[in-house]
Amino acid sequence: MRELFEEVLTAMKSNRLRIALTGFSIAWGMFILVVLLGSSGGFQRGLYKTFHLDINQIVRINAGKTVMAWQGMDKGRLLKLNIADAEAIEHSDIKHIQRVCPMAIRKVDVAMGNNHINVMVTGCKEDYLPVDYRVLTAGRDINANDLEQCTKTCIINERLSRQLFQDKSPVGQVVTIDNLAYTVVGVCKSTLNDDMEMAAYMPLSTMQTIYFPDGTINGINIIVEDLESAEHNEHLEHELHDLLAVRLGCSPKDYKGIIVNNSYEQILSTRKMIAGIGVFVWIIGIATLIAGIVGVSNIMLITIKERTRELGVRKAMGASNEHIITMVLLESVIITLIFGYIGMMLGVGLTQLLNSALGTAIPMFQNPTVDFWPIMGCNFIMVLAGLIAGYVPAKRAVSIKLVEALMS
Repeated sequence: MRELFEEVLTAMKSNRLRIALTGFSIAWGMFILVVLLGSSGGFQRGLYKTFHLDINQIVRINAGKTVMAWQGMDKGRLLKLNIADAEAIEHSDIKHIQRVCPMAIRKVDVAMGNNHINVMVTGCKEDYLPVDYRVLTAGRDINANDLEQCTKTCIINERLSRQLFQDKSPVGQVVTIDNLAYTVVGVCKSTLNDDMEMAAYMPLSTMQTIYFPDGTINGINIIVEDLESAEHNEHLEHELHDLLAVRLGCSPKDYKGIIVNNSYEQILSTRKMIAGIGVFVWIIGIATLIAGIVGVSNIMLITIKERTRELGVRKAMGASNEHIITMVLLESVIITLIFGYIGMMLGVGLTQLLNSALGTAIPMFQNPTVDFWPIMGCNFIMVLAGLIAGYVPAKRAVSIKLVEALMS
């Protein structure tokens, strides 16, 4: 094996310029592919972040005013949702529903000392903050005990916290909401962008006890999962609408009495567009790789043609066809492996440099790095293509008759 490697290296040294140019085309193809994939991935991640495609899909249901008469009831009736409607959805056999989150909202006066602020407060159950695209930054969430005991606790967002407490931690402090004392148990912030409005959250049971004793709520938020097509989405909307139409007493065709807000079709079309960008980039990158593979094929054909006499001498000295083919294949693999790896590492280095330099400065371009396995797969394809590119001329070389090879 050592002698075989020495033979290959000797042959490569005699064709340095040609091998360098071919290697450059291979390295350049791999470099371009890595940079394109990294840039495409960064652009895709930026689009997902900008259009909020990387968060849970939420269907929001609200009651409105009917526009159609139904079963002896006039149009123009104002419908109201209640907690039982949310429970009916939760216990239904409608597919794709992960969690049902009823909520009630009310504008209230929040005060700390002499500082009074009008704030929209939301009554909710535990784990509601992600539904409103918020995350805790301090303290705790509303829990089952708060709901069961109707505790006077609340969570406020960071902007409201700054208005009421400046730089001090609000957790454990007491604020007044409509002249009732509430303990601040947590602080939250938006996961989408900076909070433009001040907001607060309290247990839904507390909200209903104080403001909605009849059990009414303002809306039902539903986290859905595994929606794979627009047809699934449309079927889900119809099932939700039909279920509530029966409970609230309105026409199943009245889409103003029961309002189902769902942006899944827009999300689906945006995702398809982003996937299309990824496919287009792969096509360009693979085309660039093919150009490098063609370069390897050309140099191997030329090299074999120039070395026909040499190979004839080797056969005359007893070298087998398998030995000659192995030698040519090894040369081809070495070229593709070394230069492909160089191009890959240069591309990865550039994407890492871009990621470090840009960070989150460009919202539409996030983390332009490349996953490990796709790149290793491309490198493997390059080596495989190098084998194929070397085998064809090698097979042609050993098929030449010994006399013709020696006379060439």
